Amino acid sequence: MNIAGKKNIVVGTAYFVLTLGLGMFLVNMLMGQDPLWMDSPVREMLAAAHSHGGLEALINVLFGYLIYRFGARMPLVSRIASWLLLGGLLHSGSAYLAGIGLTAAEAVAPFGAVSLIAGVVLMLPVLVKGVDSENSGSA
Repeated sequence: MNIAGKKNIVVGTAYFVLTLGLGMFLVNMLMGQDPLWMDSPVREMLAAAHSHGGLEALINVLFGYLIYRFGARMPLVSRIASWLLLGGLLHSGSAYLAGIGLTAAEAVAPFGAVSLIAGVVLMLPVLVKGVDSENSGSA
């Protein structure tokens, strides 16, 4: 049983729902057309968290499925990639926290970005080996 990919799917889906909720909040605030809100750095930070968070959530769901499907041939590398992909949520997560007033969280954003990139790069050997073994098994 490949738990690594499953946790990415579950956490990614939950995080995507969170970003959808943030999007609804942003639309609601924009409908009020408060000039202070329109020019607010908080709005910009939350908008960035919304757009990046949605993408990072979907990346976790997609790669979580791929880890679940093809990660059995390289279980250690798959687990590491899984955790790095989850760590990538720190990138947009720090923008969420900074948007609600915890500005010190912005210092974590680069670690999340590097973690996400490393997780995606680490997926390359997992996919190559997993897809190759699946193709050689059916021939």
